[in-house]
Amino acid sequence: MELLSRERLQQYCRTICMPEGATERLVDITDQLSEDQQLYEIYTEFYENYIESGYWTTVWEPLNIHPYALEVLGNEASLLYLHAALQRLPMTEQKYSERGLSEQLFVDTLRDIGVWVQNAYQLVGYYAIRNFSWIWRHLEARMFRLGSMQFMESKFTGIVKGFYNEKEERLLLLCGDGMKLRANGDRQGVCNKEETADGFVTEYEETEDYYIGNPVTPIGKGLSQRVQLSKDEWEKVLDEGDSLFEIHIPRDAAFDMQSIADSYLQAKTFFAKHFPEVHGKGMVCHTWLFTPQLQEMLPPSSNIIRFQQQFYLYPTAGSISFLWNFVFNEMTEVKDAKPDTSLRRKVLEFVEEDKEIFDMNGIFLDRCGEFGTVTYSK
Repeated sequence: MELLSRERLQQYCRTICMPEGATERLVDITDQLSEDQQLYEIYTEFYENYIESGYWTTVWEPLNIHPYALEVLGNEASLLYLHAALQRLPMTEQKYSERGLSEQLFVDTLRDIGVWVQNAYQLVGYYAIRNFSWIWRHLEARMFRLGSMQFMESKFTGIVKGFYNEKEERLLLLCGDGMKLRANGDRQGVCNKEETADGFVTEYEETEDYYIGNPVTPIGKGLSQRVQLSKDEWEKVLDEGDSLFEIHIPRDAAFDMQSIADSYLQAKTFFAKHFPEVHGKGMVCHTWLFTPQLQEMLPPSSNIIRFQQQFYLYPTAGSISFLWNFVFNEMTEVKDAKPDTSLRRKVLEFVEEDKEIFDMNGIFLDRCGEFGTVTYSK
């Protein structure tokens, strides 16, 4: 395996705004790989089996760091695997070139990796990549920073189905077949809890005249009573395999409704020009911002609440960890958490009262109107 030279790796790191200290360690690893055969074999095996094979695009899992890499590199052992990932950068550049994408877009998108490396340094005091399963999206040229947001095409799982009534201007989601829900409509397994005994399993079917299934409320609750939607009145507008744009919110993003709306318009124009084969129906997002309990913690005027309400939520087996990692951080234990903002204080109150807090998935469909103007409450 031919590695990037010290000089080329250093140039790439500077281009994508990798922290200087992390760049120095990554360049040092290049030297170590040429001198340590065992480390080199660990490295190449990981690259071939995990990255080059495409496996890393299919999973979300923590790095399994080899004991010898830990012995040699200590706390910074994860940088060995980041170094392997950065070997994709020439291919990333080639993909950008083939699609006619700008160097500035390359920088804007790829610098997110450096942001996460710097964030790790601020958390633990050494450079690391703590979310390795995230960065394939950047390096495989699948996700792009457009305006203040990140976007990538995604094929919808079909876990719920979407239906639109043109006359009523109304969207309704029905659960797919076989979803396990609690009696209160939440997904079984929320907050990592065991299944409740009073739950139910959703059923979905289509007949010649009807779509029949368990409806979902806009805040993500599945209902036990099934409904029949007449095919004369309701059009299926979301199903398994449909293209949506995953929207992700970078840590350094300006988070306000106008910036998000502008970014989405930019994304639709961008994909239409550079990826004309993609026909996105709207957006899908999985985020701590979709924690429905936030509606009890924040005022209706909050940008977080306004953003959440533009999406139709659906049952998700989330937990507090997603929200906790952003409102506090993953290194902070409850006993050490400081209620120094209004949101942090209210989150801690929920925790102290043993109330559940969990994130969700949500859908926004262009069919329902422009982003920022949609309501699903009716």
